[in-house]
Amino acid sequence: MKIRFMDVARQFKTLEPEIMREVRRVFTGGRVLQGEKTAELEERLSGLHGLAHGVAVNSGTDALIFSLRALGLPLGSRVAVTSLSFVASASAIVQAGFVPVFLDVDDYYLTKEEQVLELIRKSKICAFVAVHIYGQMMELEEIYRQAKKRGVFVIEDAAQALGASRRGNLPGRHSDAVCLSFDPTKVINAYGSGGMILTSNPGIERMTRMLRYHGQSKNRTYEIPGFNSQMDEVQAALLLIKLKYLKKWEKRRQSIAEFYTEAFRDHAMAPPIKEENSHIFHKYVLRVGARKRDRLIRFLNGEGIQTAVHYPRPLYRQPALERFVPGPGLSGVEKIIPELISLPIYPELKDAEIEYIASKTKKFIMRKG
Repeated sequence: MKIRFMDVARQFKTLEPEIMREVRRVFTGGRVLQGEKTAELEERLSGLHGLAHGVAVNSGTDALIFSLRALGLPLGSRVAVTSLSFVASASAIVQAGFVPVFLDVDDYYLTKEEQVLELIRKSKICAFVAVHIYGQMMELEEIYRQAKKRGVFVIEDAAQALGASRRGNLPGRHSDAVCLSFDPTKVINAYGSGGMILTSNPGIERMTRMLRYHGQSKNRTYEIPGFNSQMDEVQAALLLIKLKYLKKWEKRRQSIAEFYTEAFRDHAMAPPIKEENSHIFHKYVLRVGARKRDRLIRFLNGEGIQTAVHYPRPLYRQPALERFVPGPGLSGVEKIIPELISLPIYPELKDAEIEYIASKTKKFIMRKG
């Protein structure tokens, strides 16, 4: 049996009639960039999160960069971020002209709340990028309350958390802006790239809208140097189709995760779920001993099962970010990273494939030594 880590072709096959119908509509409609479908997607997603504005851009990375730029902070400002994430969570801080301050993770692989609060209370940061890793949200209520007292901004990197909630609330309740990604690995994915900024802050909305198209404030008036980061209408149309299936796909991912977790009970550490969180399992990340992880990857590959490692090193050990000296208290991320392996999890997996993945993984982790 051969099982891919992700399989975009399977999803396309299930949605092909709807997708091709929308593609034809866009191509015959004459507007292929930032048109009606893009505006509808902005409205749908901002409404879903209870926020006033949505600004569609070309990628989740651009969403982060533009949101940070829109804060109006002086160049060189310090912005806190987790050490465990995709590189864009930190590289966007650098691209915006700021300095990343790397933080440790807790037992849920989320940023350590007490470290963020200490930096805010001591006025050692100007902003915090809160990353909702692997599909569940971190606690932001107290962080945001303390941040507002001291003029510190909070930006949510929810690239992996569209559909996730905490205490029934989606991202956006305790932050200045939310950044989404629609790259092919995401729960709701484009056939290429795409991203969005969600906010109720009119200043952030205005600035990010200008930044996405050459600094244009109105027709052919360019107030600032900007970028060309428009979302094309085809991607917006296809994302609107997929948004209809968000709840269905979430439930399927959660069902697969429950099956895995039950299979591995007492043999490895399944993804820990923070109380009062609804985890959408953008990734199913199993924690095994560091000595076993790489051998497990090779074993599963030999059995036809593709896996992945998210992420192979802390962000401050990436060559692009090594010049930013990490602070103390990063033992959690150093210990966790060598132990994590991501198993295939997507709605189109067949029950027989899920059982095969679980049985082969369990067979290996039960081995002694």
